[in-house]
Amino acid sequence: MEEFCSFVSNKEPIDLSKSLLNEDDGIWLSKSDSYTGVAAFDEELRVLPLISEFLSHNLRNNKISLHTAKTYAKNLTYFLAYLKKRPEFKGTLLDEAFLTVSKHVIEEYLADLKTIHNLTSATIRNRDATLQAFIHKFLYQNQELRDAYIEKSPYADGLISGPVKQRLVISCSIDELTTLMMQSNSERERLILQFIFDSGIRRSELQNVTRQDIINAWEFNSQKLISRNSDTPTISPYAPLSIEGVKGRHNNKKQRMTLVSRATLDRINRYHSSPLYKKYARKYPSPYETPAFFNAQGGSITPKCLSKLLDRVSERAIKRELISKHISPHKLRHGFAYDLLQSPDIGKTYVDRLAVVQKSLGHAYLSSTEVYTKIPLELYKTITDSDGELITKAERMERLVERTQLKISIKDKK
Repeated sequence: MEEFCSFVSNKEPIDLSKSLLNEDDGIWLSKSDSYTGVAAFDEELRVLPLISEFLSHNLRNNKISLHTAKTYAKNLTYFLAYLKKRPEFKGTLLDEAFLTVSKHVIEEYLADLKTIHNLTSATIRNRDATLQAFIHKFLYQNQELRDAYIEKSPYADGLISGPVKQRLVISCSIDELTTLMMQSNSERERLILQFIFDSGIRRSELQNVTRQDIINAWEFNSQKLISRNSDTPTISPYAPLSIEGVKGRHNNKKQRMTLVSRATLDRINRYHSSPLYKKYARKYPSPYETPAFFNAQGGSITPKCLSKLLDRVSERAIKRELISKHISPHKLRHGFAYDLLQSPDIGKTYVDRLAVVQKSLGHAYLSSTEVYTKIPLELYKTITDSDGELITKAERMERLVERTQLKISIKDKK
């Protein structure tokens, strides 16, 4: 496949003082200005004007996020590389092939993705949706300052690919989580794995959790609640934790609440009381800016850092023949969903618990959550006690802490 690349900017200062755009009769862009837009390039580093215009227009108008812009750029250049190999498009300049592409050609491309490249139906659907957004909603539609580029759209009847096959979600079980945690001698790393499983947080959201978020959750959890049947104060086994999400319309981050067990909050507070955490927390002015979790160097836990942690402990467990496949951060998130669904104290009915999972995971539609309703028998075995009765999510987290917690001494470096 030919190599293409793209450059995405969102109101960031760009040094264009040495750019070819400033030579001769160029457009004279300032070296210190900030720009919002996308420049997509072909294998010879020539700008692809149609793709760049489409992505820049949507990014400037907050119709897509930076992440989506990058995904769109990849998907469009993948298809363009395919078109360049077809004889009818060999003489086409840059990305003008999009102006004459037919539905039949798109159908053959999507078929190749399945038969030759063996891509999943979800990935193929994603590529198809990108082409629809570009061709039908941009090239085919009149824009504010120009007429439509094409008179006929291959997407007049909607998406071309077939429906996405609903596959059973494979999650990380509580036993697998315990195994992964035991592969690390770091209490901090074990705690991070437990927190992801217990909160259902996304890989990219972990770095947004602050010390203040944990304090707020702990203060709620420490409140004494009065039950309807008794005047005796009780303490809730769970607390709502505010999560600053990364998925939202118009580049706005969505706030949501998830449930975290008291056992996990206790474990986090012990970590926050350790000399190791305090050493790195001193450089932050307040709990609102202080990350709840640090990496080994005292920085925030980035998505890449988290993936490396999971890869490392998974590899150790595989070598010891304790698990058969690598566990990804998203499988921990799936484990959270199953854990909530099977906790009898979360809701009176399965539908009640499904609604809690939807809100906790940040799903806009219940249909996204219903994928967890097909639960394999193996999971039931891991969430029951010796008498075959379901135990609660809070109780499972308490047992996990008892089996895996390590002390953090002043000599610990990570």
